[in-house]
Amino acid sequence: MTTPRAAGPLHRAARRWLPRRLRSEVAIARRHLRDRRRRDVFATRHGEPSDFPHAFEGYALPMIIYPGQEHVAEGKLHNQRLMATALDGVRIGPGEVLSLWRCAGRPSARRGYLPGAAIVAGELVTEDGGATCLLSTVLYNAGLLAGLDVLERHNHSVDQYGAARYFEPGRDATIEYGVLDLRFRNPHPFAVLLELTSDDERVAATFRAPVADLPAVEVAVELPPAGAHAWSARTRRTVTPPGGAPRREDLGWSVYRVPDARYLRSAARA
Repeated sequence: MTTPRAAGPLHRAARRWLPRRLRSEVAIARRHLRDRRRRDVFATRHGEPSDFPHAFEGYALPMIIYPGQEHVAEGKLHNQRLMATALDGVRIGPGEVLSLWRCAGRPSARRGYLPGAAIVAGELVTEDGGATCLLSTVLYNAGLLAGLDVLERHNHSVDQYGAARYFEPGRDATIEYGVLDLRFRNPHPFAVLLELTSDDERVAATFRAPVADLPAVEVAVELPPAGAHAWSARTRRTVTPPGGAPRREDLGWSVYRVPDARYLRSAARA
């Protein structure tokens, strides 16, 4: 799984002084170069559901519109439906990589996305294509339950909603086009098919398979006592193949910053 690297002084200065849009374009270019060097095979084709009659355990979350965000509710519903349509039915062959952004594309107004809530520099704002992290969180958990290898996942930096958060700590996935992606590799000897739907009530995802004998998967989260300014969650997974020995994985720590008063004021305005 991707882990953050310490930024050098030049990198930190660039993040501080360059306009956000320019920083994003630089990050996107760097990612494309890294992908070319790695030569991963990315899943891009869609499959036939009838070829995948068996399903791993699925995952779903209810659609939540938080108080004060009613004015961007339409964007949240619309953006997640649009993204789900792009991802639904993608076939991931053995060894192939599923990248959320490579399948969904840039979430721009030109491609039909609407303004939605997003966290920028620790503040809750609205921008085109925002409010899709509920979908990426659902997809992340479906990938965990399907036994896929996690190549890249990022938790939210700020616990913006506290006890009213829509996700279980340690099991969320935030995204930002070209910068923060969600990526899996298919370790199975068979292809899998992503089934992803989004409507006004919920977002749901399931990975389907052509075979009936599927591994059993358990996910557990440890929550140590929270600190004054941040708290963390540790996620572990156990994958047991049919007739095989359990394989235990430590998926690492998710660290969440507690919002300060400045953030809470911006959340009320967003």
